[in-house]
Amino acid sequence: MIHAPSIRRMAASDSYVFLMKELEKVDEKILEPLTSTDWPRDMPVVTGGGLIESIATIDVSYASTGLEDDNLYTDPANDIPVIQADFSKQVARTFNFAEYMSVSITEKEKMMNIGRDPMTFLNKGIHLHCDKVMDRNVYVGFSKVSSSGLCNNATIIRSSAAMNAGNTSTQWKDKTADEILMDINAALTAVWEENDCSSDALPNHILIPTEQFGQLVTRKVSDDSGKSILTYVLENNIVAQQRRELTIAPLKWCSGVGSGSTDRMVVYMNQEDRICFNLTQPLRRMETEYSQMRIKIPYIAQFSEVRFLYPTTVRYMDGI
Repeated sequence: MIHAPSIRRMAASDSYVFLMKELEKVDEKILEPLTSTDWPRDMPVVTGGGLIESIATIDVSYASTGLEDDNLYTDPANDIPVIQADFSKQVARTFNFAEYMSVSITEKEKMMNIGRDPMTFLNKGIHLHCDKVMDRNVYVGFSKVSSSGLCNNATIIRSSAAMNAGNTSTQWKDKTADEILMDINAALTAVWEENDCSSDALPNHILIPTEQFGQLVTRKVSDDSGKSILTYVLENNIVAQQRRELTIAPLKWCSGVGSGSTDRMVVYMNQEDRICFNLTQPLRRMETEYSQMRIKIPYIAQFSEVRFLYPTTVRYMDGI
């Protein structure tokens, strides 16, 4: 037998819960994670090809017998130099991304009743995860397969930032606008000269840590100038003087990736025939499976490691 006071207490409690539910307004907006990827901005991508094992590139270098002035032909000459071509092959590995979503059939039905499809969110999650994996692939690679990326390739020439005129620091926070510009121009010039001053090798892209980018944006050239260091550098670098455009962009992967865990600047030519990676198989949804009252949908994608087609068009500067 249930006493009357108990009945009254339960009724009051139920009424309160009902009232709170009636007063609660559910925001239709779902708050998704705050995240981003930068590889579409910084790395050319070649799409297509299907699921393959690797990607090969043929290189050729030229040489001539004799000395340079032996090519000057004169009538008494009887030894004419011969041109030679040396072919070699670069091979880039491909990596598979695989993930699947699993949803209870009853759970899906319940959420559909309130206008939510769990598969929509899981689909977004898989696409985001794949995008994040490709971001790591492009910039630093994967230790599991001993791969590297744009920011940490062991074959790329690296140098240290110059010391400033004051306390011999190499860090940009301790440098003037002119000293920062000198560091940037030194790296740009080094790449240019390394490639026989070819106009096709003049870098057009620089990546720096987000902290240093913030310094360039907020610090002024001088106390009596309204111009930021970033604007000053973009107007006075050697690329601008060659009537070309230079991009300086912030990148989290540049922090601590240099020698001795220092911050690194990456200078390179952002162009498909200089550096790129292949997205041989864009993320694809496979055939739906039904097992033990669950819906399972696998996804697969394939991409290559970064292909440094012309490694001499990339340069690192550490300690900025």
